[in-house]
Amino acid sequence: MVMLFELLRNCAGFYRKIQEDIEANLGKPNVEWREGSEVFATKVALKLGGSLSDLKQIRKMASPSVRDEDIKEFAENLF
Repeated sequence: MVMLFELLRNCAGFYRKIQEDIEANLGKPNVEWREGSEVFATKVALKLGGSLSDLKQIRKMASPSVRDEDIKEFAENLF
C-alpha cells in the first residue's frame, strides 16, 4: 500500500511540474521571452510521452459531446 501511495504521489508531482512549466511560460511579461506555442506544445507532448497530434486529440476528448466509446477507443491507442 505504501508503494502505491508513493507511486501516485510521484505521478502527481510530475503533472504538477508540467502545470508549473505551462504557467511559467504564460506568465512571462515579455511576449518575446515566451517560447513559441508550437515549440512549447511539442515539449509538453514529449514530456507526456506522446506527439503533438496526441496532445491535440486529448483536448478534443475533453468535450462533453464526445461519446464514451470514442474516448475508450482513443485511450486504447494513446501513446
